Amino acid sequence: MALFNKLKTVGKTLGKTAGGIADSISSNMAEANSLAVEKIKISKLESEKKGLDNEINLAYMQIGKKFVEVAIETNEIQDIGVMDILQMLDPKLSRKRELEKEIIEIEKKIKDQQIIQEKSKINQEYELEKEKLEKAFSMDIITRNEYDEKLSLISKKIDNFEEIRRIEKQYEMGIISLKEKEDKIKKLI
Repeated sequence: MALFNKLKTVGKTLGKTAGGIADSISSNMAEANSLAVEKIKISKLESEKKGLDNEINLAYMQIGKKFVEVAIETNEIQDIGVMDILQMLDPKLSRKRELEKEIIEIEKKIKDQQIIQEKSKINQEYELEKEKLEKAFSMDIITRNEYDEKLSLISKKIDNFEEIRRIEKQYEMGIISLKEKEDKIKKLI
């Protein structure tokens, strides 16, 4: 009878896990679509910014050409009448700054969404591992001490999520080596 009750408990746990996984997959797909939309926005903004950069660079070339022409003619450096070009450039430079700010904001939004996804994934892994450990404990495969140790190890990943993520980003950017990354993460968990 005790075995039947344990199997019944395990069955309920597995049912809850399957439902949770399905919900999680659906949620992750929606978040991925949202990220894709934001990345498309960034591409469009960067394309517009690149066009402005080209126009601005052409204006700079005109200014430089006029400057050189006047300097050669007069053999001195003076006002060369580029105010009309500078006035034309002003709205383009302003728009370029706006685009740069907008791109940064969208990139921050994407980063925040990625952090949320990563946290969600770690929490899901924690729940799955916890259920697996509960099942093993209820079937007398592991002791209470083993259960507590393993659960504590998984909890440390969640507790130190931000620091671990920061270390991984340092490695991705080439700031620290793989060994340094592994050593730092090992200290945290």
